Amino acid sequence: MQVRTESDRLRGYRRIVIEMMLTARNQACAVCGANGHCELQDQAAAQGVDHVRFDYFNPVCEVDLSHERFGIDHNRCILCTRWVRACAEIEGAHAWHLSGRDTLARIVIDSDRPWGESSTCTSCGKCVMACPTGALFHQGDTVGELAPAAATASLAW
Repeated sequence: MQVRTESDRLRGYRRIVIEMMLTARNQACAVCGANGHCELQDQAAAQGVDHVRFDYFNPVCEVDLSHERFGIDHNRCILCTRWVRACAEIEGAHAWHLSGRDTLARIVIDSDRPWGESSTCTSCGKCVMACPTGALFHQGDTVGELAPAAATASLAW
């Protein structure tokens, strides 16, 4: 059996998926802390996505800064569940969960409590390192201070 992973048709599908991911949330790359270090941004560039042809949903998503070291911006989350798995499989804390469906879906901690009030989070930062976008971040970091984490490369997803 022959499996093709590169064709014009597949590249077209990849473009559409990336465009849909960019329009599903408020992806404002210019003001994101992960600008230049974002896997979604990298994939968009690799697939030649320089504009989107779909309407933006522009949902109102919250930003949780209640944790003393980290923050979460649900506007940037692409629901990949990488950091959910990093927390569960690497740290063993099982703090993060997927809640809701469709455009209301989001990642929550401890049954939708503020991150700073979590009783299961160990504050290890593995979730922040696993996040491919700017959804999870170290509080106080600016775009110029962020660099790709070496630990992210070791997380084989």
